[in-house]
Amino acid sequence: MASYEKIKDEVNEEPKEKATKLTPEQMADMNTPESGLTSAEAARRLARDGPNMLPEKRVNPFLKFLSYFWGPMPGMIWAAILIELIRLSWLDFGVLMILQFVNGFVGWYEEKNAGNAIEALKKNMAPKAKCKRNGQYDTINAKDLVIGDRINLKLGDIIPADAVLGPGFAEIDQSALTGESLAVMKYEGDTVYQGSVCKRGDLEAIVMATGARTFFGRTSALVGSVNQRGNFQKVLLKVAFSLLIVSVVLVIVILIVNLAKGNNFLETLSICVVLLVASIPIAMQVVCTATMAVGAHALATRKAIVSRLTAIEELAGMKILCSDKTGTLTKNELTIQNPVLLKDYKAEDLFLVAGLAAKREVGSQDAIDKCITEYAYEKCKISYDGYEEEEFVPFDPKIKRTEATVRNRKGEIFRCTKGAPQVVLAMAADPSIEEEVSGHVMDLASRGYRTLGVAKMDPGQTKWSMIGLISLYDPPRDDTKETIQKALQMEVKVKMITGDQLAIAKETARLLNMGDKIYNSEMLQAETSVVSKEILDSMVEEADGFAEVFPEHKFAIVKMLQERGFRCGMTGDGVNDAPALKKADVGIAVDGATDAARAAADIVLTSPGLSVIIEAIYRARKTFQRMNNYCTYRIACTFQIIIFFFITMVAVDPSDDFTCKGHGCSNVPNTFALPVICLVIMVILNDGLIISIAYDKVTVNKKPEAWNMILIFSNSTVLGFIAFISSLILLLLCLDNMNGDDRNVFLKAFGIEAMRYGEILTIIFMKVSISNFLTVFSARTMSWFWTRAPGKLLFSADMFGIIVCLFLSCYWFLNISVGESSNIPDMKPISWGVTMWILGYDVIFFILQDIAKILMIRVFDAYYKSQGKEGGYSGNTLGESFLLFSDSRDPKNYRKSIVTRRSMVAAQDVHGGR
Repeated sequence: MASYEKIKDEVNEEPKEKATKLTPEQMADMNTPESGLTSAEAARRLARDGPNMLPEKRVNPFLKFLSYFWGPMPGMIWAAILIELIRLSWLDFGVLMILQFVNGFVGWYEEKNAGNAIEALKKNMAPKAKCKRNGQYDTINAKDLVIGDRINLKLGDIIPADAVLGPGFAEIDQSALTGESLAVMKYEGDTVYQGSVCKRGDLEAIVMATGARTFFGRTSALVGSVNQRGNFQKVLLKVAFSLLIVSVVLVIVILIVNLAKGNNFLETLSICVVLLVASIPIAMQVVCTATMAVGAHALATRKAIVSRLTAIEELAGMKILCSDKTGTLTKNELTIQNPVLLKDYKAEDLFLVAGLAAKREVGSQDAIDKCITEYAYEKCKISYDGYEEEEFVPFDPKIKRTEATVRNRKGEIFRCTKGAPQVVLAMAADPSIEEEVSGHVMDLASRGYRTLGVAKMDPGQTKWSMIGLISLYDPPRDDTKETIQKALQMEVKVKMITGDQLAIAKETARLLNMGDKIYNSEMLQAETSVVSKEILDSMVEEADGFAEVFPEHKFAIVKMLQERGFRCGMTGDGVNDAPALKKADVGIAVDGATDAARAAADIVLTSPGLSVIIEAIYRARKTFQRMNNYCTYRIACTFQIIIFFFITMVAVDPSDDFTCKGHGCSNVPNTFALPVICLVIMVILNDGLIISIAYDKVTVNKKPEAWNMILIFSNSTVLGFIAFISSLILLLLCLDNMNGDDRNVFLKAFGIEAMRYGEILTIIFMKVSISNFLTVFSARTMSWFWTRAPGKLLFSADMFGIIVCLFLSCYWFLNISVGESSNIPDMKPISWGVTMWILGYDVIFFILQDIAKILMIRVFDAYYKSQGKEGGYSGNTLGESFLLFSDSRDPKNYRKSIVTRRSMVAAQDVHGGR
C-alpha cells in the first residue's frame, strides 16, 4: 500500500473492517477458483437462487385494465350513464357505455404502448458486470450474476451485487444506501454493497449475495427515487386546468339557466355532464406522454436511449451543448508519434516503464494503455515476462496518473508511473529538465498532440527519475466538423470542455471550426464579486470551449449557463461527470460511458460520436411539434364546443325567438341543445382523430423549441372562434328557416326548403363535427394548410370521421323515445343536397380559419421583429435531407444517420442524385 498515502485526499477513512461473517453455505459457494465459475456451475446457481434483481410488484393485467374506467373523466361518464339509466333512455345509455369503453380502451392501449416502449429502453439500459467465468473475463447482464462469481470493479462502476473485495483497495460512494456524504475506503476482505459506486480503484471481488438477499434488497424501502415534475408536465397541467375552470364555470351557468326555464333536471344535467366530457382535455397528458414514448422508442433504434421521457421536450429546446473532447469530438483512437527522450534513456526504456505502469490484460485496458502496450510489443519488441506486479494504482482524475510497484527478475522492487506531464515533472523535482520538458509539452500541444510523462523510481531510491514524454494524437472524427456545423444551423452552440491542455484544445477547435475563444479553468476558480461574476458569466456564455477542467468545473459551467437562461445539455463518460450530467437540463452519456455516468444521464448514446445527437435533436423537435399541434387543436375544439353550447343554451330560445309554421312545429323547445347521443358520437369520433395526431407528419424548426403559450392560446382562440361563429350563424339561419311561409332569404337563394326542428338538430350535429375535423388541418401548421401533407393515419382518421358524419346525417336512425321527460325532439335525416351544402359551408369557413391564422401569425412576426426578436413561425424549417452527412473523402457521396426510403429520395432530389 505504499502509494495509498499519495491519494487519500478528501476521503472519509474507516478502520479496516473485519471480514463479513458468512454462513457455511455461503463460504462454500464463495470458495471460487482463480479461473472463476464454470458456465454450468453458474447456470446451476442461477436456477437455485434466481436472477440478481429485486422482485417487482406485478399488477394484475385485468385490474390494470379496469383502472382506466375509474377516475375524474370516467366518473363523469358513469354519472351520465346513471342519469340515462334513471331516465330509461336506453339508446343514450348504450352509446355512453360505448364511449366509456372507447375512452378506457384508448387510455389503456396508449399507456400500454408507452409502457412497452419504456420497457424496451430498460432492457437496453440493463446494468452490466464484468465477470470471470471459464478462465476469462466477459461482460454479462448483472441480473445473471450468482454467488461466487468473480467480478472486476473499477472507476465508475455501479456495484452489481454485494461482494467481498480481493487484494487492493477502492473508494466507494455508498451515500445512496447509508446517507454518508463522503466516499469511504474499502480494503481486501471488506464488503461492498449493491447500488454503491466505485469512485477509485481497480480490483477483483467475489459476489456474496444477489437479488433480494443483498443489503440494497433488504433496505430497498429506504431507497426511493424522487420523481420531479418536469417543465412539460407543468405546461400540460396549466392548459388542462385553465380549460377545466372555464368549462366548469360555463356548464354551471348553463345548468342554472336551463333549470330556471323549467327544463327537465335529469336531461339537462346529463347534457351538461357530457359537455364537460367533450370539452375538458383530461387525456391530454396521456396522449402527449404516449407521443414522447413513441419518439423515445424511435430514438432507441437510432442508438440514443432515453431514460427520462420529458428529456425529449428539453432536448428540443436545448440551446447549448457542452461536449467532452476525447472520444466524442475525437475518435479516441490514439496513435503514438515520435517520443521525447530525456538524458541517456532509450525508447525501449520509456515504453518498458510506461507499459509496466499500464494495464496489460486484454479487455480491461483503456485507450491509452492499449495504445502504449501495442506500441511496446510491435515497435519496441518489449516483453513483460519476468516482471511481477506487486501493486497497481489505476488512473484517478484527482492525481492524473497511474502507478505500479513491480518486482523484476532479480527480485528487486521498483516503481513506475505515467500521467499528466506536469504532474510527473513535479514528482521528479529535477530543475535541470523543467525548461526542456515544458518546451516540448507546449510545442506538441500546439500541434494538437497530447503528452504523457513517464518516470520510474529505481530499487533502493527515494526520488523519481523522469524518462521522457509519449506524444499521442487523437484525430477528430470524420463527421465531427460537419456535425458541429449542423448543430449551429439548428442554433445549438457546441462548447468543447476538455481536461487537455489549452494549446491542444485550441488546435482541436481550429480543426473543427469551433471558434477561438478557448479558456482554461483558472477563470472558474477565483472568488468573484457581483461585478466580476457578471463578467465571468458573460465570458462563459461567449466561450467556445474550456481546457484543463476538472469535474467540478463542468458542474460550474453548466450552472452558470442555466442561470443565464439557457437550456443546457452536457455530455460525459466518467463517474466524476455524473454531477454535471445530473445538473444539466439534458445529460447525455456518450458511448462507452461508465455505469455511474449512464445512471445520471437522461440520454445514453450507444454509438460513438456526436452525429447521433443531431438526429436526437431533430426527432425531439418533431415530437415537440406534434405535442404543440395537439394542444392547439384540443384547445380550439374545446373553445368551439363549450362557447357554442353556452351561447345557444343560455341565449337562444327557438320557440319564442323564431316562428315555426308547417309540419314538425309542435315540439320546438325553449332551449337549443343537441341530444346526448350526438355529443357522445362527436367525442368518440374525435378520440380516434386525437390518437392519429401522434403520428402526423410535421416540420422541424431550425430554432430550439419553447412553449409559447400566448401564441398557442391565440391560435386556438382564432380557430375556435371562427368555428364557433360559423356554427352560430348557421343555427340562426336554420331557425329562421322554420317558417314555411317566410323562409330565410339566404337559404332560399340556395334552394333549401323550410326545415323541421329535428332536421336543424341534425344539421348542427354535422356542422360542428365536420368543423372540428377540418380544424385539425389548420391547427397542425404555422403556414397555409396545404403547405404540408398530413400523415396517412391522420388523414384516414379524419376522412373516416367526416364520412360517418355525412352518412349519419342523411340516414339518421338513432331515436328512441324517453317519454315526456325529454325536452329535445327526435332528430331527422336531411337530404344529400343539404348535406353537401353544409360541407361546402364548413370548407369556406375552414379557409377563413386558415386566413385568420396566417394574419395572426404575421401580427406576431411583426411584433417580435419590432422587439428585435426573430419570429420564425412561417418558415425556417429543416427537411429530412438535413440528416445526410457528406463523406469527407468524396463530397458527392452522402451517408445517412437515419436511413429511410423517403429521406433518401428527398436527399437525392436535393443533391442531384437523380
